[in-house]
This record gives sequence, structure tokens and C-alpha cells, in this order.
Amino acid sequence: MISEGRSWKKFSGKEMFQKFLHSFMTQKWENLLFLHWPVSKESLESTIPKSLEIDLFEGEAWLSVVGFRLSELQIKPFVQIPWRDFSELNLRTYVRDQAGRRGVWFFSLDSSDLLAVVGARLLYGLNYRYASIDYNQKNDFIEYASETKLKRGGIKGSISSSSPAMKMEGEMAKAGTLNYFLLERYRFWSKQTYRGKLSSAQVRHRPYDAVCLEQADYQGELFSCQGFAEPNEDPHLIHYCKGFQVEASAPYWAFGIAGQANHR
Repeated sequence: MISEGRSWKKFSGKEMFQKFLHSFMTQKWENLLFLHWPVSKESLESTIPKSLEIDLFEGEAWLSVVGFRLSELQIKPFVQIPWRDFSELNLRTYVRDQAGRRGVWFFSLDSSDLLAVVGARLLYGLNYRYASIDYNQKNDFIEYASETKLKRGGIKGSISSSSPAMKMEGEMAKAGTLNYFLLERYRFWSKQTYRGKLSSAQVRHRPYDAVCLEQADYQGELFSCQGFAEPNEDPHLIHYCKGFQVEASAPYWAFGIAGQANHR
């Protein structure tokens, strides 16, 4: 009986720790603005790790600039820290791993919260950059204008849109469509390694109920600072989503240290 009791407690503790790692962080994403451009697969292949491959939609790769507000941040070990709301602006592409799992590869993530920048770089290995981000949202207009702060001659990038469609109710994307391909991504990878493997993490939230906008503007150096040509035309597709609650897992290496299989 004693042996059985110890075994049960050990199992219970493992289950609790696993749940802790899967629900490591909660937050809210609001007023998400996506600008998307098709690009050649060849222009991206050398920029991502060899264990990943560029994900394509009907033969085309994509680069996206995404701005949003992050609020209600809680990290399980530090629930008492009063995180303030802040803005983010990122440049990303779409990838899959050797198991066929689809996700996102971030080239850069600008954030106006220095503590969040340091924490995300250390824990997840993401290329976060501390930046001043002017966030403007009024009526039918939204804008994210970023300039990195820790190096001379800060890197600038801004996106904006003005459309009454932002007040409309969005629709969930249908599987197999370009909207679904670009929006419904629940995993990301990063350069931080554990035992020679890329790190990854998962996010969980309800499906995007986005609206498609007809016009948006991009200006800056987000592409060129990564070695890409800056867009010479308007974005091919624009999405806006009012937002939702998000739950994020701990990074992959934490699961590895705990002796658990990668979270699927």
C-alpha cells in the first residue's frame, strides 16, 4: 500500500508539472493587423535552419508584418509581476518541420516592453528587439510605428490601415484557403537549442475571426535589415482581428530538461 501511494503521488506530481509547462503563460492579443506579401521560396530558404522547410501555398512563400497589442500578461512563476500593456511589431514567414507540423519563423519581433524583450530572448531564443512603438487606434484607423532603441540609427517600421470594415464581425477561415494558411498557426520555432535541437513552443487560442481589409500602408526597414528587398507594391492580403485570450507553452528545452517528450 505504501509503494502504491508513493507511485500515485509521483504520477500526480508529473501530471501537474506537465500541465504547468503546457500552460506556462497567458495573455491577450488585441487589434491585430496583418500585412502579407508573396515571395519566392528561394529568397527564404537560406534564412531558416535546415531542419525546417518553407511552407508554401500553391507554390508561393509568404512574408508578413504583424502588429498587435498585448495585455493581461501572466507568467506562471511570476504571477505577481504587474506587467503593463505593450505593443509588438514582427516580421515572419511560414514553415513546417520534418514531422509536417506547421508554424511560424520570426525574423524579428519589436516590443515596447524591455522586460518582455529580455525574457523572451532568454527563455524562447526569439529575436526580440527593444523599440519605441507608437500605437494609434481611433474609429476606423489603426497604426503601429516602431523604432528600435538599443543600437544607433534605430531600425524603423510602421504599418497602418483605415477601413470601416474593422468594425465588422470577422469570419473564421476555411481549411485549405490562403486565409487559413496565413492565420491558423499555433507553433513557432527559434534558434535557441537544447541538445542540438531547435527550440519550439505552442500557442492556443480560438480560431481567428478576421476581416479582410482593402488598403494598408507599410513603411520602413523591417525587410532590408534581414537581407530581403523591401516591398515595392501594396500588400497582397490584409487581415484585421479584434483579438482573444491566448495560452502559451514553455519552450521545448524546458520539456527536455523535465525528461518529457516534446509537446505535440
